[in-house]
Amino acid sequence: MKKNNNQIPLEKLSPRRLMCLDACTRCGECKNWCPVYSLTENEKVTPRTKIKNFKSVLKAQNGFLGMFKSGIDPDTLADFLTGLYECSCCNQCHFVCPSRIDTVELWEDVREAIYRSGLGPMPEQRTFCENLVKYGNPFKKDQSARTDWIETGLQDGTLLYRPELITENKASVLLFIGCTATFDEKVSRIAKHTVNILSRAGVEFGVLGTEENCCYGKLRRMGDPSFKQLAGQNIEKLNSLGFDTLVSACAGCFKTLNADYPKVGQQKYKIYHLSEYLDILIQQGKIKFEVPVEGKITYHDPCLLGRHNNIYEAPRRVIAAIPGLELIEMERTRQFSRCCGVGGGLKIANHDLQEAASVRRIRDAEETGAEFLTTPCPTCFSGLSGGALKAESHLKVVHMAELAARSMGIGPAVKG
Repeated sequence: MKKNNNQIPLEKLSPRRLMCLDACTRCGECKNWCPVYSLTENEKVTPRTKIKNFKSVLKAQNGFLGMFKSGIDPDTLADFLTGLYECSCCNQCHFVCPSRIDTVELWEDVREAIYRSGLGPMPEQRTFCENLVKYGNPFKKDQSARTDWIETGLQDGTLLYRPELITENKASVLLFIGCTATFDEKVSRIAKHTVNILSRAGVEFGVLGTEENCCYGKLRRMGDPSFKQLAGQNIEKLNSLGFDTLVSACAGCFKTLNADYPKVGQQKYKIYHLSEYLDILIQQGKIKFEVPVEGKITYHDPCLLGRHNNIYEAPRRVIAAIPGLELIEMERTRQFSRCCGVGGGLKIANHDLQEAASVRRIRDAEETGAEFLTTPCPTCFSGLSGGALKAESHLKVVHMAELAARSMGIGPAVKG
């Protein structure tokens, strides 16, 4: 078979990342916990095999055999790329790894090197990245459409207040909507509920409207090197607005803004996920839950909120504050929560595999005997809703913002 002579630029991988390759003891603990392996039993997707195959690729490129310009063995490369991109970067392997290898940072840095080499990502992922850069959002919509959800909500009565533009009201709090809640009609109600909640709580806030850009987190997840430039432009723009608090209702946007942006540039504002901010408003007495929401509920920890940012308790305190709800935890929660499969570009690379992961998480939730399943992330909400439909589940998947709005008396009745 023909060898591949594309060179992977190792200068893009820090010595720390390269040292991680030798830290793997091949114990197989990652295999026992990997959500993708549990569905496919494909050894290629396990971290230990990804590391083994990547080391083989690097040796072919830079080792003794590389002197003869033999190139990279196509079968080894194909196995490695399959494992690299059929991965949701959920970070579960890091928490069970005896060597505590920083696996997600490793995968994302390797993906960037692979992207630069032209060996990856998957064709669908590369097209996704190109469209994201071209349109400024993954839905290929014009920027002028970023406020359509506002006009629709005001017309049908689901949006009770028109959010002001932060460029006009100069509020101290920016509500960062995010692309999914902006453009996905099935998810846009999350943005409406959030606006209603903050308005009723008396929070002076603003939105960016047509001036909001994508956080570009998906570029980082899939290794597109343009992430740094675009993130830097966003940081500069956000810093210029003068607000001191940013609230994101999306776990993906929160991960990008809170964990990835600081590596690009300094931000002049504090960042909260919506679940954290609701928890603060409850403690301050600005939010009072007076309408009971009766039923048993279970909670899904989004990977990007939990394992990536260590936010576990704030969402649970919000649920506990809503009268009538009885929280029943799934077997796998917090740092051991099973990934629903939507993140890391997996949905783009292999939609069927992502859907199977969501169905598996739905089964976890069903085993609790709960009537409701909630999560504070729009993408998890979307994936789990699709999983519940595919599984023909009795569960009602509800975003946390909808629960809060209902209990505040400003949302629709939540029915099982």
